[in-house]
Amino acid sequence: MNTPPLYTSKRTAKSLWQQYRIYPDRVELQSWFLFHTIIVPANEIRTVEVRPPGLIWGIKLDNCNFCRHVLLTRKSGCFKIIGFTPEDPEQFVAICKSTHFGTA
Repeated sequence: MNTPPLYTSKRTAKSLWQQYRIYPDRVELQSWFLFHTIIVPANEIRTVEVRPPGLIWGIKLDNCNFCRHVLLTRKSGCFKIIGFTPEDPEQFVAICKSTHFGTA
């Protein structure tokens, strides 16, 4: 658990000052609204993709309806579809895909 993150999103107004991190084995989504950090293991990620502004069905951690955002789909769990806005959505998705998250 002491491994440094591969990517850490800066806190911005678009993300409502929340932080999103990618580790080699998981994604961590800090959420002020849910009062904890959502940890999604790599083997639970079905897809991860960049989406344009627009309404989504699922959990929204920030202003993702109004900005380019990341849509993460899990294989199981209560929150299967999660939308959030890291500082650089394209880079976030590229790093996830380079570590083979959401490619199975």
